[in-house]
Amino acid sequence: MFLQVGASTERGFYVDVGCHHPRRGSNTFGFYKAGWCGILIDMEEDKVRVAQMARKRDVVVQSAISDRAETLNIYSPGEFSTNATIDPSAAAHHPDYHRLSAVTTETLTEVLDRCDCPEIFEFLNIDCEGNDFRVLKGLSLVKYEPKVICIEIWESKAGLDDLVASDIHTYLSRHDYELRSWAIFSAIYVRKPAS
Repeated sequence: MFLQVGASTERGFYVDVGCHHPRRGSNTFGFYKAGWCGILIDMEEDKVRVAQMARKRDVVVQSAISDRAETLNIYSPGEFSTNATIDPSAAAHHPDYHRLSAVTTETLTEVLDRCDCPEIFEFLNIDCEGNDFRVLKGLSLVKYEPKVICIEIWESKAGLDDLVASDIHTYLSRHDYELRSWAIFSAIYVRKPAS
């Protein structure tokens, strides 16, 4: 599906924030198998170690991403969970979540600067369990220009009207991205051509 919305290229570059697992459920693993490479980011050490072993061409970074530097807690229902979060309101809705550790957050722009990310790249994936908008706001869309963005928008579960009323949709529309597709929580945006 991603290739159909504008990411078609032989050797592309991706950034995957909240990568969780290098293969299972990964929105970037198919690109990796096709010869692409990129930056994988996760806040938990065990997930980073697995990604480093499985994705040798990728730069793998352990970092909690947000829109500013602050100390927050990681909450999770268990080891290697897909649902680990630094959003306390997301964790509050689940009685089985417990505090794992404290982390200091940084912006996505800071990480991409440090990793020498190309300023224009093919694909950005953001899946950060309730913290997705803060991750997005921490990326300078003036400096960095992902051609396609796949981002988790929890409001989209209620349907298209709620998705287009979301802060994320409004923000991306203002930055010249248009919605092309969505499935349950994930929405795909494509950068509009320069006029």
